Amino acid sequence: MEVDGLEDPIIRASVGRHLAFAPVAFAVTEGPTHVLVYANEIFRRLQWAGKIRIGDATTRESRSACDLAPLLDKVFVSANTERDVLLPPANEGAASWSCTIWPVSGSEDTPDKLVIEVRDVELIESIKDRQRIIAERLLLGALREQDAARSALEATDRAQYLARASRELTMSLDEDATRDTVRRLALPRPGTWCVVDVLESNGAIHRLAVVHPDPAKVELIRRLEEQWPFTQSEVMGARSLLQSDPPTVITYNSAEVLSLASHGEEDLRLLREIGYGAMLVVPLIVRARVQGAITFISAEGDAPFSTEEIALAVDLAGRCAMALDNARLYREADALRLVAELANKSKAEFLGSMSHELRTPLNAIGGFTELIDMGLHGPVSEQQHVALARIKANQQHLLTMITEILNFVRVESGRMEYHLGEVSMATALTDVDAMLCGAIEAKGMGLSTASCESTLMAWADPDRVRQILVNLVMNAVKYTPRGGDNITVACEVVGDTVLTHVADAGVGIAADKLESIFEPFVQLSATVRDRQGGVGLGLAISRDLARAMNGNLTVESTVGAGSRFTLELPLAKAVES
Repeated sequence: MEVDGLEDPIIRASVGRHLAFAPVAFAVTEGPTHVLVYANEIFRRLQWAGKIRIGDATTRESRSACDLAPLLDKVFVSANTERDVLLPPANEGAASWSCTIWPVSGSEDTPDKLVIEVRDVELIESIKDRQRIIAERLLLGALREQDAARSALEATDRAQYLARASRELTMSLDEDATRDTVRRLALPRPGTWCVVDVLESNGAIHRLAVVHPDPAKVELIRRLEEQWPFTQSEVMGARSLLQSDPPTVITYNSAEVLSLASHGEEDLRLLREIGYGAMLVVPLIVRARVQGAITFISAEGDAPFSTEEIALAVDLAGRCAMALDNARLYREADALRLVAELANKSKAEFLGSMSHELRTPLNAIGGFTELIDMGLHGPVSEQQHVALARIKANQQHLLTMITEILNFVRVESGRMEYHLGEVSMATALTDVDAMLCGAIEAKGMGLSTASCESTLMAWADPDRVRQILVNLVMNAVKYTPRGGDNITVACEVVGDTVLTHVADAGVGIAADKLESIFEPFVQLSATVRDRQGGVGLGLAISRDLARAMNGNLTVESTVGAGSRFTLELPLAKAVES
């Protein structure tokens, strides 16, 4: 729409671009007689319907029309803007229109034109009502968002507090350190302090020293503890929970309760000086049993504990209870370990002492048996020679078992000496063959040392290596039937490890016994009639010796098909490099 009569290009552009489509009635007049030079569609409809007039004739007269002429005259003369003026209709009815008029200065700074804006009051009020409703909803939404943000922040703070408390509680398994950590915990509400009671294994209640966040009040609490024995109190701590069923006791009027439970004016005076508000008693529960309690006491004048604070206290108490119980179990386990070590040491000392004591008379028996067999004490018949040989054999057997016990004691006590160096596995096997050839041939078997090169060197103690191999080969002899297949010994290198395999075709070992045979004093069932005796220490000693030389001893077996023991030792070249 073209706007005629507007000289100012800015006004012309603004009116032409915006006023024609404005949601309110706009018009422009010119001169002191207010000649209408522009009106948008809404203004023209109002003027045509006789709702408003500006002093000129209208198409239709209405007794309720609002006359804008007086207000136009006022603005034209004063050159001041009139804003939101309520215009009652001509019949003095209720105001229904709001008008704003801006003067537009001409070349001599005097009004040349007037810009008119007319709004329906009811529409304005309706818009204001809607704006008010929207503002209220926005405000309520903002408050809800603020509450949600505060709740989320508080939840985050509680989670972080629990995480810190958990870290502190798990830093040590020492019971004293754990109790010290527990007694220093309190709810994150400023000024809150707590009293911790723990139930000892003998049923007695032990109160940990109270720590107050205000150092100035710690001395007051100490004095209160001295003259207020907790065993007589029934309103706070573990005793209140042991005497009643509720798991959580919340006291809003703690002053009245503590006054009834106190033991005189001095106690009350100290309590008032320390300061107390709401009181919350939470049990320390482990495996459905009350193991103590934590009593939280807020600062004087504080609000009662909230639901979230109670939940936090219960969660915190649960973690404290678990930490205290773990520390208690660790202390008891450590005490049992010390008792077991002491018993084991006493057993080892007893075995060692008895072994030494037994060797002396056995050596004497062997010596006198040889003297008698040589005829130094008179003629000896053939039957007596046979009997003396049996005495000698049993004496040697007893000495062997005693030697095993002594070796076991030395290994267990760490007194076994090791002289590590290069050990030729081929030479070690040759020595073992020479030592045991008689026992092997007596069973109608042989010893096959296949694929064991003379250049293959392990890093170990040669005497201990021979001792292990003797035990393994003798074990194979024991558990292989008379006249069975040969015992096979083979060597190989895998990476930086020398593997020596001792295989037999004996009775085999059940899968559930493969580890237990390496325990001290464990033997397989005597299923072979002519097996040799022993005390069940050979394999236990052998594995301990192998591990002491940075190796290992393992076994593979099938019942009825035989077993294969593998001695693992470091390769000498790998150790030297």
